[in-house]
Amino acid sequence: MAKWAICNANNGQLSDICEEEDKFEIYEGVDANIKWVPVPDDCTYEHTMINGVAVHRSDTEDLREEAVVDRTLAYGPIGDQLDMQYQDLQDGGTRWKDHVANVKGSTTKPSDIAEYVHNEKHTQLEGRKPWDAWVDNWTPPA
Repeated sequence: MAKWAICNANNGQLSDICEEEDKFEIYEGVDANIKWVPVPDDCTYEHTMINGVAVHRSDTEDLREEAVVDRTLAYGPIGDQLDMQYQDLQDGGTRWKDHVANVKGSTTKPSDIAEYVHNEKHTQLEGRKPWDAWVDNWTPPA
């Protein structure tokens, strides 16, 4: 059974994902900014509607950038790392070495993630609603 979601015309954000029998009445006139749209059964709030297709955010973002941020945050401030190294020198500990090994073991190495390849159909066509299907050779209104 297909699911349905309310799609926001301004950004393609999906909300109220539900079964067809759970849909409720909304205004869907010509000037409406929301509309019920059919979505795949596995659709989640991590999907957005782009050119009539529910697209997961991981298909529109470079996941390597997220991995760089995650790893940088996990390492922590350089001052804290230098403090760990100093303390290790003072007492022969391995705090910094253990910290780095933990970060490397618990975060994804950015270069291990496949290179992002942009799909032009995952860029919303200007002048069209997110629920409108992709049109080749689209010319936005002047």
